[in-house]
Amino acid sequence: MASSRRALPVATLALRVLALLLLAASIIIIATAELQDSIFEPQGIITFKDLYAYQYVLAVGVIGCAYNLVAALFVAINVAGRRKMVGGGEAGTVLLICADVVSIINSKKSHVCAVLVATGGAVGLGLTVEVQRRLRVILDSVSKTFFIRVDISCGALLLASLCIVFIVMLSSFSLTK
Repeated sequence: MASSRRALPVATLALRVLALLLLAASIIIIATAELQDSIFEPQGIITFKDLYAYQYVLAVGVIGCAYNLVAALFVAINVAGRRKMVGGGEAGTVLLICADVVSIINSKKSHVCAVLVATGGAVGLGLTVEVQRRLRVILDSVSKTFFIRVDISCGALLLASLCIVFIVMLSSFSLTK
């Protein structure tokens, strides 16, 4: 019984960290991907700033990263509190009660975060696939490299949304116990 009480917060923390890493990787990849080609733009350089869908992908990654960072801190406090690492006085008790209340509230926010992150990945993949399908004839290897990077970034968002869905499942499992 005691090991299952500790296993759920530890698993949640591991999933939060994994989601955070995936979201950070997505942000880095989409922010650094650029296409240097005169086919699309007169200046010759296309980045995420030139397409609204890719701006949305970056914004969703940043929002998801910030949310998971804050949520991971509360889960870490919860895990530390169960191991009696946080002080045993009144301040430690109040901190743990606040962390538990916030974790219950976060389970509802995680639903929204999972859907938001999933839509970001889907929008980016949808636009990339459509552009590649329509412009298949004129795309060269440099253009394809740009779109592959965008695909990887959006795939990381979708994997992060799966991690968040598993977190929601774990939190609903722990609430029913």
